[in-house]
Amino acid sequence: MRSIPTDLLRTFVTIIDVKGYTRAGDRLGKTQPTISAQIRRLQDLLGVQLFSRDVKEAGGVYLSEEGEIVAGYARRILLLNDEMMLRISRRDKRGKLRLGIPSDYADHFMPKLMAELTAEQAGFTFEVVCDLSCALLRGLREGQFDIVVAMTSDGPAEKAFMTWREKLVWVSGSAQHDFTDPLRMVSFPEGCIYRRSMLSALQRDGRSFEMVYSSPSQSCLETAIANDFGLGVLAERVVPERLIRPGMEAGLPRLEDAVVGIYVNDSARPATRSFAARFADLFVQHVAGD
Repeated sequence: MRSIPTDLLRTFVTIIDVKGYTRAGDRLGKTQPTISAQIRRLQDLLGVQLFSRDVKEAGGVYLSEEGEIVAGYARRILLLNDEMMLRISRRDKRGKLRLGIPSDYADHFMPKLMAELTAEQAGFTFEVVCDLSCALLRGLREGQFDIVVAMTSDGPAEKAFMTWREKLVWVSGSAQHDFTDPLRMVSFPEGCIYRRSMLSALQRDGRSFEMVYSSPSQSCLETAIANDFGLGVLAERVVPERLIRPGMEAGLPRLEDAVVGIYVNDSARPATRSFAARFADLFVQHVAGD
């Protein structure tokens, strides 16, 4: 009897979830030819066509009747695989998982993610560290973390487990904020992707500005912006309700998107990689649902 590798099933399910081969490659950190080759191999092993050839429409993928059947089983197999690996990992005395994540993402997403993970995998222990993305990626390379969520500006860093694009937006405390030069800017310290994107956009458009407030604290920055001490930049999905996004009339320059990635230590145990896959699934669900 033939066996189906779980990595092929994970690629297949990801294509369905993100509706495209290229987007699946971006999310899984693989090239589009690699994704195509994995699907061809999966179809050869199963002896069926997984996607319909009859319907061709930009931006979508359509499952064949056999593909629908395989998708249902694939999700169940992956869920059982990841659950098994996580349960086994509990028997390891080194079961603590070291996770690094930017503070704004931690504030916005971690309460939801950890509640679900704790409910599913009671007894799995975590050590969560919040820092700038550049520091987290450096820590991952030095073996300080098992899994890192990090933001980069010029494409994903090397060996990303999963990636997606994140829209960056300007934020202020009120619509009546003074948007004339020199603009007063509030930001995380040097090395932050928000800061880099903000300064690049202002310099590109020849806008004058002054950095009036810099802090590693997410709550301090939000308070400074909310009190109209200056402008800031955040990922669109993590903008708190008390801040507003200035409209086109503010005349602020366009910001480039950032790339968010989940990265796994090269020496991670299979159980850690299975956790990363489940963590990525939950993250994508909440990112898509926000």
